Amino acid sequence: MYRPHPQTHDNSIVPSALKKSKAGFSCSAIAVVSSLLFILSFSLSSALHAKPLIVGVAPSFPKPVAELEALEKQIVKKKSKFAVKQKKLDQQLSYATSSSSLPTKTVAWQNVISFLEQASGIELKYEAASSQLDFELKLAKGHYDLAYTTPLQFHAFKEFPGYQAQVKRKSQPIRGLIFVKKTGPIKTLAELRNATIAFPGLLDFAASVVPRESLNKLNFDIIPQFLSSQSEVYKGVANGDYIAGGGTDESFRALPPEIRSRLRMLWDSPGFSPYPLIAHPRVDFFSLTKLKRAFVNMIKDDEGEKLLKYIFVENGFEVAKNSDWDEIGLIDLHILNGTSKKSHAE
Repeated sequence: MYRPHPQTHDNSIVPSALKKSKAGFSCSAIAVVSSLLFILSFSLSSALHAKPLIVGVAPSFPKPVAELEALEKQIVKKKSKFAVKQKKLDQQLSYATSSSSLPTKTVAWQNVISFLEQASGIELKYEAASSQLDFELKLAKGHYDLAYTTPLQFHAFKEFPGYQAQVKRKSQPIRGLIFVKKTGPIKTLAELRNATIAFPGLLDFAASVVPRESLNKLNFDIIPQFLSSQSEVYKGVANGDYIAGGGTDESFRALPPEIRSRLRMLWDSPGFSPYPLIAHPRVDFFSLTKLKRAFVNMIKDDEGEKLLKYIFVENGFEVAKNSDWDEIGLIDLHILNGTSKKSHAE
């Protein structure tokens, strides 16, 4: 008698096509779940930053000056850089620094932060530090989510609490300068060898560390005299108390006309890595990506470009990495500041 073969549930005879179909379905499901998890993580990161990111700016940055191009447009050759038409330049900068339309430093930075907030969609809160010490103590405690600092400050707080570089000024390195009294006897840098030169504090990076480090590399000996601030250095040289002083192009432009008109820039240093915008490691990747895009695109916007001029950013920002400031680690501050025979603080 014929007996039909009993049905079997052995998976070994399931068609291979069906197996592939199930495998394909599983992969698709995994992909969908992964996408959902990605979206969920993004939403959670946004929720975590319901509070605004706190932004700080080093107090050493000078107040705004509207006329940034006046100096550069009149410079034809490097060797004649400081032999421009000083009278005309003073008139232009006098108008710029005395203009009632100029914002204060706090307002200038608040306007920049507000622009970036709108462009990135990330809520930001600008907190002005009361002093350089206050700013650096807050950096040490990790108080700021974002901070615009000097290279020396970034180097100090890179390992702990772990700030990381995000953006920097594009094609605009830091340069220190040496200036003298316009009616004084000094005409060349060579005349200042072994002379006493006034500088702001030991750790003022742009106006003190940069010019002294540059001269040290040239084996150009000087006797640094440290004063309490950049303004004291400028006034001291203008009044004839010191034969020369150290400063920066930005702070020189920001001087009151009655001080600046009595001074002359004599020498500027080679370029050093520019000021970094750094972020605390707690700031999430997605927020940083949006913020970096907003920084880089700022110069492409008419209003953004105008705001940049007030914070001495001429060519916009570009994305940065920690290694852009490796040169700072090569500066031996103990040697630079530790020659007790050649330096004395005031």
